[in-house]
Amino acid sequence: MGLHAATVHSPSSYAPSSDNHSATRWDRFKTHFRLLKKWWLRPQTPFQPLFLIATCRSGSNLLLSYLNQQSGIATWGEVLCSWLPIGPSSDRLPPAKAISHIRLCLHAKVEPIRGCKLMLHQLSNCGLTLADLNREFPSAKYIVLYRQSLAEQFVSQKVAEKTVQFMLRPGQSRRQAEIQIDPSELRQYCDDVRRQYREALSFPWLQDKAVLLSYEELVANPNLWLKEKICPLVNIPFAPVENQLVKQNTRPLSDQIINYREVAVQLHSPLCRQQHTWPVQRIERRAA
Repeated sequence: MGLHAATVHSPSSYAPSSDNHSATRWDRFKTHFRLLKKWWLRPQTPFQPLFLIATCRSGSNLLLSYLNQQSGIATWGEVLCSWLPIGPSSDRLPPAKAISHIRLCLHAKVEPIRGCKLMLHQLSNCGLTLADLNREFPSAKYIVLYRQSLAEQFVSQKVAEKTVQFMLRPGQSRRQAEIQIDPSELRQYCDDVRRQYREALSFPWLQDKAVLLSYEELVANPNLWLKEKICPLVNIPFAPVENQLVKQNTRPLSDQIINYREVAVQLHSPLCRQQHTWPVQRIERRAA
């Protein structure tokens, strides 16, 4: 497995307030007890692993909700997130323990296709790469999800941290906040996210086992991506989906950023954009 990497302090998609830390510990105890009970009492059965590889605020919750509307698929959220009951007590586990925890979570589902969300920074914190996942789960399929607008992704993360609202369902009240952007922090964030995806997509075997798409493409036509790409990847019939979540940030960046005039040029520059394709596709385009 991969060497231990320095802990990446990239925030998770979820973060509890200080008031519910004890509840989270109790919920984790109950959740892990149920996982272990199923591990020991339920027979091991073959299944198709499916991993959603993403970064925070890239649309992964939306995609998971669509996947769970397909027959034969059941997915967990961030199984390596220490803030969630399903997650471990620490953000940094030895690689072997992280793999064991992923395997434990997948076993708890009964559907033929069992998946979970794995954030790139969480894998790094556990010293894992996609190559390690491929070795431990050789039949696994992958969906690699990214967000083209790094500016939108960065602001979304900052607002979620400030409001402590990381998902919005119908009927819930939207929390809003204004943030101040440090230009150097924004630059470092964009560089780090692009690097994480470049490293993830560098494995030559991945293209044959994965779908690569952006949040913007998913939002534009989710049924097309599911019907033409994702369902064929795991060999299941397609079922039309409905959006069960509500978009959290609907205001323009200028209304969310206190020092917008100071950073506007940077926000709308190529620095804050990313577009990923498979390496082979890039070579073919140059040749053309």
